[in-house]
Amino acid sequence: MIAHGPIFQLCWVVRDMAAAQRQFSERYGVAKWFTIPDVRFGPELCELHGAPADYTITVGLGYAGGQQLELIEPRGGVSLYSEHLDRVGPGLHHAAWVPTDFDSALDEAQAAGIEVLARGKFDGVGMEFAYLDGGPIGSCFELMRLSEDMKAMFDAMIPEGFANPWQ
Repeated sequence: MIAHGPIFQLCWVVRDMAAAQRQFSERYGVAKWFTIPDVRFGPELCELHGAPADYTITVGLGYAGGQQLELIEPRGGVSLYSEHLDRVGPGLHHAAWVPTDFDSALDEAQAAGIEVLARGKFDGVGMEFAYLDGGPIGSCFELMRLSEDMKAMFDAMIPEGFANPWQ
């Protein structure tokens, strides 16, 4: 089994971060957002379809109850997110898990013939990711490796009374 347990994150690709955050706050009760503008992923740490990638995105993170929601607005370059906007427009992009053993989960996916669409890391932050093709299910799935510092950051964001999957 490549991933099991609760889904950590659901992500939507959006054209307008501020408008999407307003909608999610009004309609789904996201009380606050942590927004990181213009995050650059360069070719030294990121790839798309097996080739070096260079793109910029704005990221918004919030919680609806205990569920982390991520909004991504492509800002420049070709990425899995800009491809999604070009292909289908704004909408649900992926579900993400934080497997106990990221490397084994990724190896298992590749052994099963599942294509790794994109992968990369936030250098110095302690986060690595790989997007897997959803095949006939559609969309894609993300596997994440999080450092203890990243987990602590997300734990500080989750509303009282809820817990992230690793707790």
